[in-house]
Amino acid sequence: MGSEDRADRVKARDTRRRDEDDPVPVRDGVKRYARQAMVSSAQAHERAAQMLERMAGTHPEEADLHRQVAVRHRRWAENDRKLAERYAPRGGDPDDP
Repeated sequence: MGSEDRADRVKARDTRRRDEDDPVPVRDGVKRYARQAMVSSAQAHERAAQMLERMAGTHPEEADLHRQVAVRHRRWAENDRKLAERYAPRGGDPDDP
């Protein structure tokens, strides 16, 4: 049995919304996984921004471009942190993966 056959049998449950007023409940495990993924992504963007800033110091001819991309990575990291807060379990610490 190929992975495509298996994928056809696997169905996502409790993650879709019926409409805006009547959401289907999302399991805590799904929220926890989504939050952990966003925290990890934010950390990766922060590391990328730090690396680009170091590169700006060692490559003066491309320094401006490296700094621009570093700013974008920091913005993406902030967006990921906001998503992590959104999916944090109630009463949970959004910074604790």
